[in-house]
Amino acid sequence: YGGHTLAEIKRDHPELASIADPLARHMREGLREWREEIVVESSSGRRVLMLRGAALPGDGGFVAVFDDLTVLNSAQRDAAWGEVARRLAHEVKNPLTPIQLAAERLRRRFIGRLPADDSELLDRATHTIVSQVEALKTMVNAFGDYARPPQLTTRPVALHALVAEVLDLYGSDQRLSLSRQFVDGEPMVKVDAVRLRQAMHNLLKNALEAIGDQRKPQIVVATEIAREGDNAWVDIIVSDNGSGLPEGFGERWFEPYTSSKARGTGLGLAVVKKIAEEHGGSVRAMQREGGGASFILRLPLGGDGGRSDH
Repeated sequence: YGGHTLAEIKRDHPELASIADPLARHMREGLREWREEIVVESSSGRRVLMLRGAALPGDGGFVAVFDDLTVLNSAQRDAAWGEVARRLAHEVKNPLTPIQLAAERLRRRFIGRLPADDSELLDRATHTIVSQVEALKTMVNAFGDYARPPQLTTRPVALHALVAEVLDLYGSDQRLSLSRQFVDGEPMVKVDAVRLRQAMHNLLKNALEAIGDQRKPQIVVATEIAREGDNAWVDIIVSDNGSGLPEGFGERWFEPYTSSKARGTGLGLAVVKKIAEEHGGSVRAMQREGGGASFILRLPLGGDGGRSDH
């Protein structure tokens, strides 16, 4: 953009307004040095930049330096959530079992010995205690999965075979329409099979929760090969017929407890993101043409030849 003013850059490239505006403002203020954190929204996602500027001697103008803090901020948030998860698992999980055992002991001791009305009340109350303790255990276990440091046992895996194993577990549910659109051949990926199965389960549960009870779930699981320069990837795409991505959906929705759904732990997508990054991959989401949403889990293609067509 040499030789162009900031106003001309902003006019010709409106997407750079979030950068041009603070630059122009600081230049008008005439400060010798300044810094400001700015957020840039683009087609590739949300990026956080640290903008630093300094006036050159005399009338030499200004020099500005941009530092991309996106990855750093994400790593800091992940580390903070991991610490919260470890503390939660330790502090909350310990008293849950005694609470559940005490409620079950009360049921055995008094139900049937008290008058009918009192027995019914005790039955309802202790059933609520037991069921809610189980819900808390599920949440804490999910949070523990998120916090657990990766101890991967990776090996070359036939991707379609692994995904098919997971989908077969949902095949007996007559309320669910589940279809597959796999790319030709058998992509090979070097992964921890247990962790990848968990990611697939989380994506499928996320799709079912997003659809809700208002319509019959229709989920499509597809695979595609993507190439970027010398890198080859395989995309696992889970699409649903729900209401689509909520307004303002972005990277923060892959952090714990960012959810618009009434059901679920709020950890499903966070765990998927963590598993993807453990394998050198990524996860992203997009609105599905015709309604609903698609979540794309991208993994490096490779492992004993990368792809088998037999």
